[in-house]
Amino acid sequence: MIAAIGAFDGYHLGHQALLSRAEAKARERGTRWGVITFTDHPDVFFARRPCADGNAPCAETPFKSLFVPEEQRLLERFFAIPEVHRIDFTEEIARMAPDEFLSRVGREFGVRGIVVGEDFRFGRGRSGDAASLSESCSEAGWSLDVIPMRLSSDGRPICSTAVRDAVANGEMRLAWEFLGYPFFTKSAVVHGLNRGASLGFPTANVEIRPRKIGMRHGVYATLAHIGGAWLAGAANVGLNPTFSDVASPRFEVNLLDYDGDLYGSEITVFTLDHLRDEIRFASAGDLAEQIARDTEAIRKISEEALSRYKPLWERFSRSMAAGA
Repeated sequence: MIAAIGAFDGYHLGHQALLSRAEAKARERGTRWGVITFTDHPDVFFARRPCADGNAPCAETPFKSLFVPEEQRLLERFFAIPEVHRIDFTEEIARMAPDEFLSRVGREFGVRGIVVGEDFRFGRGRSGDAASLSESCSEAGWSLDVIPMRLSSDGRPICSTAVRDAVANGEMRLAWEFLGYPFFTKSAVVHGLNRGASLGFPTANVEIRPRKIGMRHGVYATLAHIGGAWLAGAANVGLNPTFSDVASPRFEVNLLDYDGDLYGSEITVFTLDHLRDEIRFASAGDLAEQIARDTEAIRKISEEALSRYKPLWERFSRSMAAGA
């Protein structure tokens, strides 16, 4: 097996270069290929690990993933990864020397070649790097491909941290550039306050996953995949400051051309662009007027995205159908 190895918190353009190289290498050598990753991101483990003084957790803030496991599986279908092997990141794994870790993956998964990014670190204390990996692979008779870091159009390194920062700042077009596809959320529709319906804009209240990176509060243009169709949506992320009765952030989506009951079902919402921050309006009527203006802008953004990136949406449709 030719293995692309990494944490893979979302398969951004840099990760996709690893996948392409692993597939090509496997084709050259007449063998299989896939991904070796972790059940949880290693940073989740280290955030829970006790500090030197015995207190836990050591991290000041919990690690937030770009995509939760169910969303990652959708991406693995989208990228047609034939094998995905997940290792539980435990204290045993954290303490393994680099050569011990390589011996384990070689033995368990039949590895005969490795593809990693140039910033790849592994083993106890992140002591393993590309140089030590080269030596170990040479001794084992494995091939090794170290892929240079992918850069954005303005020269910035593309990495998971950069994508998380873009999402947290509401820079959804930048996140799309880094990922190669729009940031999305796959989650259940749960009961809300039904205020949208009273304003003439019924919304689906999408459950927020506690382990997933949050978007900047505000109004967004979205596309949701419902019943095999793509529907434009006006999404609000935040606390609805006009009414001041929401204690924790909500993710509410008004699907512009949908009339049905989604409670209890799961939907996949792709976030295309950030329109504006949340505003406290003087009245519910003023809010309704602004929502109507937002809706027109969102319809234009979604129609342009559907038309311009048609193959992408078709591919996601097939990937979601395959996992149904």
